[in-house]
Amino acid sequence: MEAGGSSKKIKAKKICFNGLIDHLFSWTLEDILYDDFYRDKVQNIPESFKSVHQYLGSYLFPLLEETRAELSSGLKAIHKAPFARMVSIEEPKSSGKLLLNVKLDVWKNTANNSGKEPYRTLPGDIFLILDDKPETDMNLQCSTRTWAFASVNKITDTGCSTNLKLNVSKNISGEHGMQKEFFIVFLMNVTTNLRIWNSLHFSEDVKIVKHVLSKSSMGDEICSKCSLYNNVICAEKLRTSLSSVLNDSQKAAVLCCVCKALCEHKPSVELIWGPPGTGKTKTISFLLWAILEMKQRVLACAPTNVAITELASRVVKLLRESSREGGVLCSLGDVLLFGNKDRLKVGSELEEIYSDYRVDRLLECFGQSGWKSHITSLINLLESTNSEYHMFLESNVNMSRRDKKTGDNAVAATSFLRFIREKFNTTAVALRGCLQTLITHIPKHFILEHNFQNIVILLNLVDSFGMLLSQENITSTQMEVLFSSLDVFMEFPNSSVEATFLHLRNQCLSILRFLQASLDQLQLPTTANKKSVKEFCFQRASLILCTASSSFQLNFMKMDPVKLLVIDEAAQLKECESMVPLQLPGIKHAILIGDECQLPAIVSSQFFIQVSSELTRTILSSIC
Repeated sequence: MEAGGSSKKIKAKKICFNGLIDHLFSWTLEDILYDDFYRDKVQNIPESFKSVHQYLGSYLFPLLEETRAELSSGLKAIHKAPFARMVSIEEPKSSGKLLLNVKLDVWKNTANNSGKEPYRTLPGDIFLILDDKPETDMNLQCSTRTWAFASVNKITDTGCSTNLKLNVSKNISGEHGMQKEFFIVFLMNVTTNLRIWNSLHFSEDVKIVKHVLSKSSMGDEICSKCSLYNNVICAEKLRTSLSSVLNDSQKAAVLCCVCKALCEHKPSVELIWGPPGTGKTKTISFLLWAILEMKQRVLACAPTNVAITELASRVVKLLRESSREGGVLCSLGDVLLFGNKDRLKVGSELEEIYSDYRVDRLLECFGQSGWKSHITSLINLLESTNSEYHMFLESNVNMSRRDKKTGDNAVAATSFLRFIREKFNTTAVALRGCLQTLITHIPKHFILEHNFQNIVILLNLVDSFGMLLSQENITSTQMEVLFSSLDVFMEFPNSSVEATFLHLRNQCLSILRFLQASLDQLQLPTTANKKSVKEFCFQRASLILCTASSSFQLNFMKMDPVKLLVIDEAAQLKECESMVPLQLPGIKHAILIGDECQLPAIVSSQFFIQVSSELTRTILSSIC
């Protein structure tokens, strides 16, 4: 293995989403099925460029050709594609765009034999609307056939959606109105191509892209202002931890990359490359762990969902193993995985770092019924249980009187012991779940070490208090006396149960009050608003993991910019697709990991397979 070569929140970019869709909608069926349609427009991509704008523009026609080829494959296999009958069609008033609100019958052909997941409608899906069922030998180009392309504008239900809002390429009603029967057929999903297209149109002369294009400056550039200092810091903090798990080559690669990433003065692009068996996967896992140890923010990408979940699993395993709590109460708030849950196949081992799961859990902890409410409830229970119990009894007596008047059975009196056991269990379970969520899903550096440790201590105290209340040798009278005052320890000098009770209660109350004040100073979200909680999670995460394509969504996330980008399996990522994460605001350093001898990125166009390899070119092969 070899190694080489501001805190202001970013604002959402204004991006034209429809450029690629407009091109697609302009094609005829003949255009799509004609393999040489873009042959004279796809030019060889030069080795050097006058500007970033020229560089990005050189990939536009190759991307159009690849989109055409993927669409052509979908048309040729239309008889196997998922389809549904359109039950109703409504044309809402719109400004310039052709829109349809459609209700569909049941989707058919949703399962397949290729081992992929059954079809589910997703944003970015492209359909063909037809006036007949899709058949094997159907003549799509028949002059009397009515057809149109459609793309998903909005999905109004989940699963195999039957209610869709569609953008369509042309009016399908014609002179027949909506009397004809229409079918909708799934052809492909263009989300990734759309994100690449929009990234190629940013035309921003970002420093890191310029640095990538300047191959002569790769790997050897050393910053005279900070390199020695950074090397000393890295060596002191990381060498001992890395020495026991990495060989000299792997350790040198990690230290080199981390030191370059700490530089604030100039951009850098580093390579970690080598054939299978040289420990690249292990090295990148420890690289990300080391970057977290150095308190740096990083975006880690990979070409596929499988690759990014594998990397995420390894990082989580390292974090759990290095946790002083032994992984039982491990803070994972620094790590955030996002993307489509079904495609990522997020299981129980990764759900605690998955963005949607984290947002849902934290929503339960914020707002009026969140952590503040649970802490207050336990304080009140430990201090005022007697008065609450007597109010409960009075309520039961009133209910019993009403029941006697109506001839119903009287309500049996509940003992103080039973009351406190049930009340404590309910309150403790709610508090435990909330506090565990906070220390799991909020970074320790934000929640602060002393709060983290006090929460761990409190959870153990609550468990001990619950075990004491469940003992069979305690009585209702005994507990009622103990709960009646905070200063009765001297009345029971020889009783271990009473002494233990008072000690546990006093400790619980002390830590509860401390946490009540200390957590309030952290300025945690106070409203159960999903958008604000999501922004909070992305803003606080130090390591964000996603596919290169999904990283496009970070353009619309209000958060401090991420300066370091790590791309795993870079040899399998199209060079134009690598521009999606490389052009994110704030990216200053990039680390590329891969095998330069690996098979190139997969393409559908026969032109790129047989004639030109322009679209299969990867950023790793360009730099090496």
